[in-house]
Amino acid sequence: MSGNGLNSGYIGSDQRRTKAGSYDGRKHYLERIGEQFSFSNELWSPSLISTALWLDANDQDTVILNGTTVSEWRDKSGNNRHATQTIATNQPTRLLNEQNGKTMIDWDGSNDSMILDGGVVKLNTVLSQDNSYSVAMVIKADVISNLPVLLHDPTNSWQFLIEINSPSGIYWGDTTSTYRTYSTGTFGSTTKATFFTLIKTGNGTGEAHTAGTLISSFAGNLGNTPTLNANMLLGSYSSAQYNYNGKFGEVIISVNSWDISTRQQIEGYLAHKWGLTADLPADHPYKNSAPSL
Repeated sequence: MSGNGLNSGYIGSDQRRTKAGSYDGRKHYLERIGEQFSFSNELWSPSLISTALWLDANDQDTVILNGTTVSEWRDKSGNNRHATQTIATNQPTRLLNEQNGKTMIDWDGSNDSMILDGGVVKLNTVLSQDNSYSVAMVIKADVISNLPVLLHDPTNSWQFLIEINSPSGIYWGDTTSTYRTYSTGTFGSTTKATFFTLIKTGNGTGEAHTAGTLISSFAGNLGNTPTLNANMLLGSYSSAQYNYNGKFGEVIISVNSWDISTRQQIEGYLAHKWGLTADLPADHPYKNSAPSL
């Protein structure tokens, strides 16, 4: 028998044989590569993009409880724009296993409210008419009448506003009292969760999508002319009759206009996480699998 390792089927101290007893070099190579490199199927998440605000009700480390109610919903963007409520009777409630096994936070439509009061530059300044910005939300409404408000700058009743426009759309408003209405079909349904994106460029063009379907596009200013660095309200309005009655799952805001690829990644991420893939159009790139790295 030769001692050079070639005829014997040995290479160094390693031995890999097939059932026939011969050396399987390809298999050995792949095994050795696998030892040196970790091949990951890690899923895409908003941590991979620049965010101005990221609230995730299913991240238990970011939901600070006062019993069963929520006193603080911590911002995952790194900008410290946490949603807070110090008055116990005005705190929304955490609901476990509410949607696709995930946790949501429930507003009662009466006096529940959270205040977005953090950050060196506050959120109302970010959502300016002069800025590009993008918004995504996952909600599950209990009541869609009376124009319930999702996000509001209360420094003026006509400042920045996102609210449900019963029965099948939203208002996205600015300081000039000019609103853009988007009929969205499933938006505001009281029987299931839904998600949407709003994207605005600095030159005043924009578009709205629900579950990956373009609902409307526009040209013209839309946004906030803010009282600089004022607080914003999540799930409530200056007048309680417009307070939101329903759940929030996730809120993502960026100070840029998401391109098509980023928007679709966000849609795929939200749809698979919250069990809403059936709402994605058939030709959506993440209809059947979540975006990954």
